[in-house]
Amino acid sequence: MMIVDDEPLVRLALQHMIDWPSMGISVEVEAADGAEALDILEQRDDIDLMLLDIEMPRLSGIELLRAFPAIVEKRRPVTIMLSAYSDYSYVREAFLLGAIDFIVKSDMDEEHLVPVILKAISELRKQDSPSTPLPSSEVEDDVDAKSEILRQLITFDPNQQEDAVAVVTTDIHEWLGEANQLVAVMTISQGSLGSRQERSLHDAKTQRFITQSVQTVLDAMSIRHFIYRKSQTEYVLFCTLAQYRSESVIREKVQSAFAMMQTRLIQYVNVSIAIGVSELASGTKHWYRLHQQAAHLVAMSFFAGWNKVFYPESCMDQGRQGASAVQDHVRKLQMTLKATGASIAQLLEQENAELWNREFEQMQLLLGQTWGWRPQDVQAALEDLLWELGGLLYRKGIRWDDLEQELQHPFEYLKSLETLEETKNWLNRICSNLHGQLHGMAKADVSYSSVVATAKQFLDLHYMEDVNLALISEMVGVSESYLSKQFTKEVGSNFIQYLTNLRIEESKRLMKKKGFKITDIAESVGYLNVEHFSRMFKKTTGCSPKLYRESLLK
Repeated sequence: MMIVDDEPLVRLALQHMIDWPSMGISVEVEAADGAEALDILEQRDDIDLMLLDIEMPRLSGIELLRAFPAIVEKRRPVTIMLSAYSDYSYVREAFLLGAIDFIVKSDMDEEHLVPVILKAISELRKQDSPSTPLPSSEVEDDVDAKSEILRQLITFDPNQQEDAVAVVTTDIHEWLGEANQLVAVMTISQGSLGSRQERSLHDAKTQRFITQSVQTVLDAMSIRHFIYRKSQTEYVLFCTLAQYRSESVIREKVQSAFAMMQTRLIQYVNVSIAIGVSELASGTKHWYRLHQQAAHLVAMSFFAGWNKVFYPESCMDQGRQGASAVQDHVRKLQMTLKATGASIAQLLEQENAELWNREFEQMQLLLGQTWGWRPQDVQAALEDLLWELGGLLYRKGIRWDDLEQELQHPFEYLKSLETLEETKNWLNRICSNLHGQLHGMAKADVSYSSVVATAKQFLDLHYMEDVNLALISEMVGVSESYLSKQFTKEVGSNFIQYLTNLRIEESKRLMKKKGFKITDIAESVGYLNVEHFSRMFKKTTGCSPKLYRESLLK
């Protein structure tokens, strides 16, 4: 092995952190930078393994990996990168250049390092195997064959296709066994990605990086597994933990693995994920049921948001009600939502916007009761409202094309929304925009330039988030100074004033409801510091939030 790092203390620590001889490894040489390491690799062909720092003077770790083709006649060492958290873009590139894993320096201890070294040793043994390697076409065929078996495993219902399932489960039994098995379904949010990053999500190299990151974590936790990529944004993980007898120990292992998975994917691929984890079972006939359970659990991200792990107890209350009681509740709620949607459409014809707003608040409360539904069932229930609004548009001679761009194809757009909160905000925008069209309140928007109109629309929808002038100006493609000047000129208030007014008006509306604490209201409208919220509220309204609420009670 060769250790390449520009910090002598890091090289010294790695030398003595692990009993390398007991693992069959001899630390033969060190290098203080990539240039020195390249010289060594050009002179020697016996370096099997390399621990390589990313950031170094003269020649970085990335530049060294790029230089490998120049010494391609020699065998390339199996490479593990040493990185800092801030180096996620470099780590991603290192994977694409052939590195098999990485160690974050803040986690550089025996517990984290040994599993990665064992993985590298396994890779070396594959390289040294005397058996003739399969042609690439046969390797691809083998991967495709395994994927097809895993697909069938979650598609064939054992209760209805017993013979087919028996054939499929033979292979999975040989691969993983059938003791302490579970299935996890991982979905990736595209909503948190910018347009360029969203395109890269579908890139084959990035997909491999995601798969490798998941694989690394499961290997480090000694969890036997297979990964099946069901779609561009959905992965199914088949796992067994036969070596453990205690369910509490298994749960601790699983929780640690998926928490680490979330952290790494956010840090190194910049994506948000949700994971649904099934209960434990033993017996290959259970794979289908476990997948069904995990798929239902991961769908809870529609209600709870991203970067969460959902376990069976997440839906325990619904399960206790019984299937017939749940179905009866769903039917009644669907009918109530339909009636409320019809009422909203009627009230939009009234000039007083408070009327439809109050009815919309009732719909939001009803939607809060849909926890545990399938997201597509919630969306199906909301399609009734869209039909009602479409009928209103037709009667008034307005087309969907007359509304904002994001509102012009509502049925398709509804299905693309990833959370209930996004869905409610979007429906509110449709109703608000339509009310403005009906009563002439949107005429003033015609005078807005495209840049200001886009910025204003984004603020109207995302004012409760961490938004700022720099973010919006980058999004619309102009400088901060230009956007600030134009926004003030066209809207009549500057960017900060407009954002503050949106947040304060929403907070005033929330104060009319019972059960909301001032701190909760402050956070929900975008102020993490309640003192700052109180100062801005008093500056805008002339009184503190507490006095304002007391005046409402009086």
